[in-house]
Amino acid sequence: MQSITIPMITQAHRLQKDSTLNFRTKLQRSLKLSEKYHCNIHLKREDQQQIRVFKMRGAFNSFMSLSQEQRTKGLVTVSDGNFAEAFAFFCNHLKIKGTVFLPEVCFQWKIEIIQKYGKDYVEIRSVGESFDEAEAAAQEYIKQHDRIMIHPCDNVKAIIGNATIGIEIIEDFPGEVDYVFVPVGAGALAAGIATYFKAMSPNTKIIGVQPDGAASMKASFDAKKIVTIESMSRFCDGSAVKTVPQITYDICQRNLDGLAVVPEGKVSSTILELYNQGIAVEPAGALAVSVLDQYAQEIKDKNVVCLISGGTVDLSRFDEFKEHSLLYEGLKYFFLIQIPFRPGILKSFVSLCLGPDDEISHIQFQKKTNRERGPCLVAIEVAKKDNIKKVMENMTKMHLQYEVVNDSKELFDLLV
Repeated sequence: MQSITIPMITQAHRLQKDSTLNFRTKLQRSLKLSEKYHCNIHLKREDQQQIRVFKMRGAFNSFMSLSQEQRTKGLVTVSDGNFAEAFAFFCNHLKIKGTVFLPEVCFQWKIEIIQKYGKDYVEIRSVGESFDEAEAAAQEYIKQHDRIMIHPCDNVKAIIGNATIGIEIIEDFPGEVDYVFVPVGAGALAAGIATYFKAMSPNTKIIGVQPDGAASMKASFDAKKIVTIESMSRFCDGSAVKTVPQITYDICQRNLDGLAVVPEGKVSSTILELYNQGIAVEPAGALAVSVLDQYAQEIKDKNVVCLISGGTVDLSRFDEFKEHSLLYEGLKYFFLIQIPFRPGILKSFVSLCLGPDDEISHIQFQKKTNRERGPCLVAIEVAKKDNIKKVMENMTKMHLQYEVVNDSKELFDLLV
């Protein structure tokens, strides 16, 4: 494995500064988060990159490392979306032909963004149901057409480009940094930042953060070897990876001081919290802030940086984020209730079971004339977490048989 040195990182940063593009992003103090956690929290706003995601840096360094002969051959990448956007941007910017391989499950709005950035210089191919299948197709295409691969994560040049974020944090932070929280997908971002900090600010603790639905790096850390997770949620699509590369695994295992996992519901709550502060982030971009509750005691009175890795979010997903958040915060419950088919039962249910601030947000049942009772699916939203206990007590008093079905993945996928 090629070692990554500080001169390599400083050279990559120099290339960024010499470019006509502006790569440097704000290190912005968050007053609300600082007050909430009783410490000094700054946000590294990589969502303010020209394409709204940190992958600009790794892609740029990868492109700048190519010879003219390699550029002429044509380039290929494989991505779930964000790196493909950066790849397409630089193909168009540098007038290089490129081909992007995407899994067929990639969001349509992301495909449209990739096409917008790449214009006539990029061809998009959707292949397979996963990143791995798309990558296999990309590798076969490279063999057949003699193209050059620009890999989003299994790529030393991309890791070096990402590491330049560390330079800017140390230069811009007013004092010593005690903690840096970094999102982890395949690990190229965390690997780069951790490498720089361990050399230049060794007392700073670097904490990686993964979503619980795609914690492939954490699973590999626990197994002490790279493992492939069997099932993976695409909720945090910017960090959804089943298998991490060897290079990022090795660097992260060596340099990270911790690797935490956060529930997707907590990520949703954080997205809404940041949005109320005027910051629109994608799920992966919210990971670093989402984990702060787990470190609340450790970071008290400390200097903290949370890396907002990206903001390529489809605003139509905010209803989904709200549902995830309400369920996680205990403010919404789905019940499967055995309802007796008698006149006025629903009116009685509302008046006897719900409090003045409780609401039914979903109800579904079909009355059968040949049955005395039947299943009724009800979603109840409460103003306070403890209110749901009273609702359950009232259902028991009405002699209603009920089951909480919040944890039913099939039901959740159907309704949320």
